[in-house]
Amino acid sequence: MLTAVIRADGPPSLLAATFAVLIPAVADGFLGHAVVVDAGGDHDVERLADATGASYLRSGAAEGWHLGAAQARGDWLVLLDAGDVPQSHWAQVVDRHLMLAPDSPALIPLRGVAGSLRERAAISFGARRLRAGLVVPKGLVLAGRLGGAPRRLTVRRERASG
Repeated sequence: MLTAVIRADGPPSLLAATFAVLIPAVADGFLGHAVVVDAGGDHDVERLADATGASYLRSGAAEGWHLGAAQARGDWLVLLDAGDVPQSHWAQVVDRHLMLAPDSPALIPLRGVAGSLRERAAISFGARRLRAGLVVPKGLVLAGRLGGAPRRLTVRRERASG
């Protein structure tokens, strides 16, 4: 089962945009749970998480992925920031990755040249830190970092404007 861990520290409209894409994956049985980690402590974000059936945590941004992973029910996580909007067929692409490469983390890269290049450089040359867009085993998130570079998936994610 896949769990979405979503960091929220902006307006609730960003979280709503992300949930709009995730809800069909829940209806299809692919996404089993979501955890919202709110760095801002916004009551509207908490209400939105509750209305969608997601778990809600209030935490600083630095420990957000780790605390969200600790609450996750699934063995695999998709890490998102509120406002991340994966393309409509993201669930099929992630499902295929999990079937073909069940031990490899993956990345749903940002759409657009500038964002994609920054993200690629950060992963290739920087520390193997956790970041939005990753599809990763829960154990690696609890450990705090990736073992190697993730596979780039063919599906993209965009950022909603808040």
